[in-house]
Amino acid sequence: MRWSSGRVEVAEGGGDVTRRRVRTIWILAIGMLALVSACATGSGGPKKTPAPGTQGAVDLNGDGRGTSNETTVVVDNQNLNEMTIYAYQGTQRMRLGRAKSQGLTQLKIPSSIVNGVVQMRFLAEPMVTGGQRAYLSEMIPVQPGDQVDFLIPYTR
Repeated sequence: MRWSSGRVEVAEGGGDVTRRRVRTIWILAIGMLALVSACATGSGGPKKTPAPGTQGAVDLNGDGRGTSNETTVVVDNQNLNEMTIYAYQGTQRMRLGRAKSQGLTQLKIPSSIVNGVVQMRFLAEPMVTGGQRAYLSEMIPVQPGDQVDFLIPYTR
């Protein structure tokens, strides 16, 4: 093998050696790439993200412990106003928290008002005053562990 003006000239019989070297370099490069990518993907672990719609939620009844048997209401507030959400069970009214404007908010319904299957209504009152409209749901049967969806439509 000899170098002349930037190119390699291989004497007869030396082509096999050069091909082996190139093949070995490629195999090593691919192996290093696989090793680096394997190390990069295993370094972080899964990232915890909040449940959809829970960012910005103010849960007044939460005790900081999550249970799998929680009864919740998911408020889809398409309105431009932030809303205060209340739950009615019979004549009892309980404030659940606030729902941010134009987003999803998940609020916990206290187990003190959901014992067995109960009929509930949900009320959304705007945080601002001045001609803004409140929204009242229909009667909804709720039992422990349910997730209730409450839609507040967009209005001008």
